[in-house]
Amino acid sequence: MSKRVGRSFWWLWLVANVVGNTLLSSFIWEDPYDLRSRIFLNEILHGVGISIAQSVMLRGRFTKEGWWLPLTLLGWSVGLIIIFFMPFFVPSLFPRSQSPNLPMLSSLLVDFAIIGTSVGVCQWQLLKSFRVGGLWLFASAIALSLSAFGLYLGYMAGSTILANTLQGTIYGAITGFAVIKILRSPKILSKPKKE
Repeated sequence: MSKRVGRSFWWLWLVANVVGNTLLSSFIWEDPYDLRSRIFLNEILHGVGISIAQSVMLRGRFTKEGWWLPLTLLGWSVGLIIIFFMPFFVPSLFPRSQSPNLPMLSSLLVDFAIIGTSVGVCQWQLLKSFRVGGLWLFASAIALSLSAFGLYLGYMAGSTILANTLQGTIYGAITGFAVIKILRSPKILSKPKKE
């Protein structure tokens, strides 16, 4: 794979995020799970799939890229813990919308913004050496929050594949532009220590 980051990198990043988001999580949309359990399991598998896909795409692009996978998983886990086990941070976890089986879209947007912020902060630890690395903090939270629209449409259509594909597409498209901008920016040189 070429080390250039341009249009082809963006397309590969997008495909990697769609595949990573869709592959593992497509197995848990079965009826034995209630909606809350499906969403929780779905997001765990999204985190694993996206972490692996992004790690493969970023191989050899910057120092310590081997930490991308564990840091992404850590961020995803922290975000899920905040949402599912500390509900006082989120006022109304998965309230019912007009459809009795769907969570409210506003709740999904907030929940995914929390996960995206947590993931972004963890991943930023590796990107902060780039001049515009801080862009990732915003891109991660915004991209994951907006990806809830795709997930919601999939819920409405009752299609796991559609939900996961749309979510991965939205997340991958937005973060793809951000990661290209970051990887193209110069690295910040550390100041020499004074003796």
